[in-house]
Amino acid sequence: MANTLGGINLAQISEQALDYLSTQFHPLRAFSRDFSADISGAGESVTTRVPSSMTASDLSTGYAATDVTSTAVTVTLNKFKGYSMAFTDMEVSKAGNFDWLSSQFLAPALEVTLDAVMDDLLALVLNANFSANEVITAANFDVDEVADLAADLTTAKCPKSERALILPPSYYASIQKDAIVQDASSYGTPAGVQENAAQRVHGFSLYEYTGIPTNSENLAAIALHPSALCLAARTPAAPADGSVQVSDIVDSSTQLPLQLRTFYDNVAGKHYLTMGVLYGVAVGNGAALKRIKSA
Repeated sequence: MANTLGGINLAQISEQALDYLSTQFHPLRAFSRDFSADISGAGESVTTRVPSSMTASDLSTGYAATDVTSTAVTVTLNKFKGYSMAFTDMEVSKAGNFDWLSSQFLAPALEVTLDAVMDDLLALVLNANFSANEVITAANFDVDEVADLAADLTTAKCPKSERALILPPSYYASIQKDAIVQDASSYGTPAGVQENAAQRVHGFSLYEYTGIPTNSENLAAIALHPSALCLAARTPAAPADGSVQVSDIVDSSTQLPLQLRTFYDNVAGKHYLTMGVLYGVAVGNGAALKRIKSA
């Protein structure tokens, strides 16, 4: 006989997950997540489209149209990752409430799940995929360097909208310590000093992230337009077992769909809470990202 997990409010847990995604894990917003309609369909892959660079033409002799093109990027949905936790009847009894107990571990579980997605995205930031690079040490990374990176992406015909810098703490700290950022009169806000949170510099959104891999190429930080890297995700299929509670959530800021499940194991005497995301990653526009190397 199937068990009903009385007192477990999966909707409330889902709201906590959405709040965490929206307020704590902005780096995923730096990548392309604008997918075609087949994101909701069946199949092993999803197609997203990356616009190609454009060049101005001479209009003095007329308005001859110039072809515009976009490159279709197929993203294979070949990764299913997440986290599963379980609490014994004794642990739930001592805690007094399954919702309270699970909420204590929800943020860390979400963190490792989202880190797994980031790991797969950043593993693609290789010289073979993005040849543009520059050596800048953390000590020398300042607002002037960011201005140069902006010029580099403009030269590469990358749109100025939605540009981002993904920085490790040492590089992020260098920006926060820059005299221009700390001078509220020049920067327009005291957030750089009061909150250690200068969020926009020379058209770039700044994202501090501790998990940037070196990729055996001295990768330290990344300047990019979202079209450089593509992320596709689909909500996992819900189980037919009526004893499993399911909540599908989609974060409004990152568009990442997650599925939360709760169920009870009669034999083990354990209450389970799991989360999972089905996704794939791919290289988009190779000219839309510049690797910042430490050496």
